[in-house]
Amino acid sequence: MTYAVMQTALAPPSMDQLKAAFGKVPGLAAVDVNILGRDAFGVVAKGLEREQAEAMRVALAAEGFEAEVVEDSALAELPPPQKLGKVTLTPAAFVTDNLVGRVTSLEWSRIAVIAAGRARLTDFTQKQVEKQVLVPQGRTFVWKTITETVTREEKHEHLLLEIITTGGEARYHVVADRPEALLLFQSLGEQRSKDAFRNLTLLVRELAGFAPSAVLNHGAHYVCEGSNPAFCYASQTAFYREITWLLWMIASGRAE
Repeated sequence: MTYAVMQTALAPPSMDQLKAAFGKVPGLAAVDVNILGRDAFGVVAKGLEREQAEAMRVALAAEGFEAEVVEDSALAELPPPQKLGKVTLTPAAFVTDNLVGRVTSLEWSRIAVIAAGRARLTDFTQKQVEKQVLVPQGRTFVWKTITETVTREEKHEHLLLEIITTGGEARYHVVADRPEALLLFQSLGEQRSKDAFRNLTLLVRELAGFAPSAVLNHGAHYVCEGSNPAFCYASQTAFYREITWLLWMIASGRAE
């Protein structure tokens, strides 16, 4: 059985607090914070032995940061994402249409978490590259120009939106600054613009207005408060760890 260390306050621990705590955990060192602690947000650490988790909790408390130890099995597994396509926001429900015959209508009370923010994702780009190669021609070889498609992996910051239903039963996802979000923002009508962040801001505010009982992550909260630019997470993993933490907070009756 493995354990997780969960924050009990809204703000995550600082890197200094994490570094001091990691240095006091059996089997870990302060330098491990650069790998194991970089995604700490809500879920400070997971996959620890009981002794390690308790040592980290005590060490964090000594640094002025309160945390709690829970079994990893107590944390909700996020369901596979369903891509958000065309949506309709009515007073009664949040209606999604994946454009292949599946229309889902969710009462607003069923939306548990609205999460937004900026995080680095992997993009795969393709480029046509010309190169010279030797090819046989009769009894000799000649140079020939050929074109190859080269795929490159790059990291770029993107805007994310996640909507999680009660109990973590369903999860709706979109990368808000990719072409896939064009249909989604049609719901904004004349308010829609060419600025992805503005569109995301307007949509999150509408969602929060229709679902006042939904819990907002840091990114969605700051969007609703008028933050510009979008709240940036240290990593995509940190973004999703906060969602897992929020679901745990809801399940334990601590979310406001």
